[in-house]
Amino acid sequence: MKHLFISIGLLIAVGAVISCNNQKKVAASTQTAEQKEMEITGEIAKIENGKDGYMATVNDKNNKSYIVTISLVNIQKSGGTFKRFETGQKIKAKGPFWKDDAGNTYITAKNVEAVQ
Repeated sequence: MKHLFISIGLLIAVGAVISCNNQKKVAASTQTAEQKEMEITGEIAKIENGKDGYMATVNDKNNKSYIVTISLVNIQKSGGTFKRFETGQKIKAKGPFWKDDAGNTYITAKNVEAVQ
């Protein structure tokens, strides 16, 4: 019986150590991904309204598309001013980015401004 309790205690301890190590690795990889930033300039081709902002599909001069999330919360967190842009306007957007499995590039805008 004593050996059973010791075995169970060891299994719980090993499980706790493995669980803690996995959480640290996930946090580190998320932090690294957020540090990469991209700046693009292009024309808004499409707008999809959301809860606290909108997503703008922006085509650059090489006709590459980017999906830019322009959110009131994210812009204010970075010290900027939220602006609503329209289809056809040229903008410059900067912020962290990521790509999905289909090759689409998504940018979470920290700063967005109109370009002439």
